[in-house]
Amino acid sequence: MNLQRARYLVALADEKSFTRAAVEMHVAQSALSQQIKVLEREVGVTLIDRRGPRISLTAAGEVAVREARFLLASADRAVQRIRQAAAGLEGELRVAHTRSWAGGVIADLINEYRRTFPEIEVSVYRGWTTRNADLAAEGSIDVAVIRPPIDSLSLIVRILESEQLLIAVPESHPFAGHRTIDRDALIDQPVVFWPRENGPGMYDRIVEQLWPKASPTVVRNEADDEQVLYAVAAGVGIAPIPRGRALTFRVPGVHLCEVAGPPMTLDVGIAYRPDNPNPALQCFLALIGNQPSGRVAGPT
Repeated sequence: MNLQRARYLVALADEKSFTRAAVEMHVAQSALSQQIKVLEREVGVTLIDRRGPRISLTAAGEVAVREARFLLASADRAVQRIRQAAAGLEGELRVAHTRSWAGGVIADLINEYRRTFPEIEVSVYRGWTTRNADLAAEGSIDVAVIRPPIDSLSLIVRILESEQLLIAVPESHPFAGHRTIDRDALIDQPVVFWPRENGPGMYDRIVEQLWPKASPTVVRNEADDEQVLYAVAAGVGIAPIPRGRALTFRVPGVHLCEVAGPPMTLDVGIAYRPDNPNPALQCFLALIGNQPSGRVAGPT
């Protein structure tokens, strides 16, 4: 895909209008339209649905825009790395942590990476699994820390560790008198959760393990685990919580219970594009290759 045509396609996808996209790109509307038609002929499929009052992307167009964003981000990164090399620097690794996990093996890997490759700058961001995966797919970051499974054909997922899933209950709740509770006792209990779109795979994994026979009775959604725990402390309901987050926050008024039976766990891993050319990423993957616990989940 030609870089300039990729820029035209992304502008068109963002603006949803040939007129506004042409203004954004500082070209005549006819020239932009012609370049999009050339791109469609090159790939052999229709990318833009022009039938309605507003243009929209076809299914192939959605994929083309994602790939165009990755191509443009890679080109920008290449220019940046060339300039860094000219300045005597050696590159950058961009990592996006998930809000539900920032420690364990992954934190140890980042620390070891910094010690092993001190000349490489490590830039760290924090977001949700879904957003992190999107950023990795479009090339804005190199490594997305995620809660698998994720739905992405362009990313490789490597599972690095697992942690126990606990139940947080108010100290005034009858469950607070128990160290373990039976899974069937969770049915019909009011539940505090977080929005499923933040991490659909993790959300569904929790529900499959704790409420296999019926959906949880969610009475409130909170933005993140910390706010979930404060809602539990206020007596709003019970909540599933990863052990690491529960022990990190230690919110007063919250009692933690295990679920009886086989341990219930949540995986933590990283996702990356296998065609990402950044040498800093290859160094990071080589470091992970020395970890005996790593498992490759592959594109999902």
